[in-house]
Amino acid sequence: MRKFMQPIFAFKTAGAVLAFFAFWAAAGTGMCSDTKTVAVIPFEMNSSQDLGFLQNGLFSMLSSRLSDAGKVDVLDRETIDKALAGAKASGLIKGRLNETSARELGEQMGVDYILFGSLTHYGESLSLDAAMVDVSGQKKTLAFFEQSNAMGDVIPLVNSFAGDINMKVFNRNIDNKLYARPQEPNPTLGGLQYAGGAGLYGGGMMAMQASQGFTTHLKMEEVIRAMATGDLNKDGRLQVVTATDSSLQICHLEGTLLAEEIHLDYASYLRIISLDVADINGNGYPEIFVTAMTINRETLSSFVVEYNGSSYTTIQDDMSYYFRVIDSPDGNPVLYAQDKGRGPYAGKIYIMTPANDTYQEEKSIRVPRGTSVLSLSRGPVREDSGHEFLSINQHHRLVLINSAGSDEWESTEKYGKTNNYWISGERSADINLRDREYFNPRIKFYPVGEDQKEKVFLITNNEIGGGALGRIKRFKEGRVEVMSWNGIALAPVFQTVPLQGWVSDFDIADIDNDGIEELVISVVTRSKIAILARDKTSNIISYKLK
Repeated sequence: MRKFMQPIFAFKTAGAVLAFFAFWAAAGTGMCSDTKTVAVIPFEMNSSQDLGFLQNGLFSMLSSRLSDAGKVDVLDRETIDKALAGAKASGLIKGRLNETSARELGEQMGVDYILFGSLTHYGESLSLDAAMVDVSGQKKTLAFFEQSNAMGDVIPLVNSFAGDINMKVFNRNIDNKLYARPQEPNPTLGGLQYAGGAGLYGGGMMAMQASQGFTTHLKMEEVIRAMATGDLNKDGRLQVVTATDSSLQICHLEGTLLAEEIHLDYASYLRIISLDVADINGNGYPEIFVTAMTINRETLSSFVVEYNGSSYTTIQDDMSYYFRVIDSPDGNPVLYAQDKGRGPYAGKIYIMTPANDTYQEEKSIRVPRGTSVLSLSRGPVREDSGHEFLSINQHHRLVLINSAGSDEWESTEKYGKTNNYWISGERSADINLRDREYFNPRIKFYPVGEDQKEKVFLITNNEIGGGALGRIKRFKEGRVEVMSWNGIALAPVFQTVPLQGWVSDFDIADIDNDGIEELVISVVTRSKIAILARDKTSNIISYKLK
C-alpha cells in the first residue's frame, strides 16, 4: 500500500492538557458506550486558490455521510475547532498529523476514530488523500487515495471513501445515491432543457430532453446591445426596453408581438452597452439607467432616462459610471455604479443613493480585482450562507465573492462574453490592432423549480473556433443557463437550446400579464453565413418558466 501522506499536525503528550481534552470529550461525546465517536479534522487544502469553501464542504459531506443516530456520532465543527485551537495554543500540535499523532490526539479527545486528510488541486487535476484511524489501534487504519482530472469529481470521491468507511469500519452498507440531495430524476422548467448538472455529481452536461420551444416577439435589422423590462409609465403593463448603439426602443406586448410605443434617439457618437430599470429615486416612475461609451470606446458617457407623466426625459447625462441595479436581501433594488478606473474591470464599485435630482456615492464595496459591476449580482449562492456576491471576471470565470471581498470559489469553465467591448492598450492608427476588453452580461437570481429556491441565471456565449480568432470575438451560439450550488460548485440545472449567434441580454418578467414569468432574451445573429460577417439581426424571444 502506498505510504500515507505527510502528517497534517504533529502532537506530543503533555499531562497539563489532559483536563482540556477531557472537557472536550465530555462535551462532544455525552452518549452511551455503544455509540462510536468520530472527529473529522478539517482537511488540508493544497492549491494556489483559496479553497476554504471546499474545506468546509468536505467536512459537512463526511459528517453527514458517517453519522448514524445511536451508532455513530460525529463531533460538530465548533467542538473540533476549539479543541484544535487549544492544543495549538498549548504547543501540543505542531506541523501535520500522521497515523501515530492522530491516534494520540484521538485518545486525548476521548473519541474512537480520527479522520483526517488532504486535497491537492493543480490545474484541472485533483487528488484526495485521507485516513480513518482507530484510536484504540485494534483496527488497521483505512487509507484512501484517488486522483481525478475534474474538480466536479470531488463529490463521488468523497462518497466512495465514506462508503468504504461505513462498510469496513462500521459494517454499514449504504448506497451512495442516498447521499445526494433529493431531486427529480428529470426536473422541468417550462421550455428550458434539463441540464442535469446539479444532481449527484454536478460535473458536466448530461443528455438533454426536447425543449417545449420559445416564442419570438420581435425581429429587427439592428444589433440589440442590451435589454430590460419594467412598468415605465405606470399604465399597469410591463414595457420591454431595448438598446441599439445610440437609441432606445420602448415596446409592449400586443398578442405575441412587441409593438413599439416610442423610439428615443441619442447622440450618434454613443455606444450603449447596458440597461437597467428601477425606481431608485422613489418618485413612482422607474428610471432607465443607461451605461454608454463614446464611439472611441475609451470614455464613459452614461445617462438616466425617466417618464415624467407625459414624455421620456433625460434626467442625468454624461456620467462616468457603469450602472447595475441589484436586488438587496430584502428584495428592494439597489443602484450600484463603477467608476472608469483604468478599465472596465479596474474601477471602484459604489452603492449609489439619490440626492438632489442626481445620484451620489454612498459607500464602496470590497470586491476582488478584475470585477465588473455589469456582471455583478447578489443572492443565496450556498444554502447556508445567506446572500453572497457573484460575478464573471475579466477572464470569463464565474467567481463567488465572500463577505471580506475575496474570491471564495472560481469556476474552471468560462461563462458570459458579449460583443460589447472597451478599447485599451497603446494607441494605434488602426483601432483593430489595439487590445479589447470584452464585457460580460448580467447575472440574476430567481426562484424556480420544484423547490422554488433561488437559482443563478446567466448567459454563456461560445466563440467560433474556441476563441482562436484572437482579439476579435465572433460567436457561433449562445444560451441562458440556470445553475445551483451542489455543495462544491455551481453546476447547470436547466438551459435554453443553443441559439445561433450570441445572447446579448435577458430579463425575467411577466411581460404578457398571465401570471407566469417569462425568461425574455435578446439574441443577435449575423446577416451572412461568414465568420467575419458583422452582426446585423436581433430577436426578442421568451420561454415560460413554468
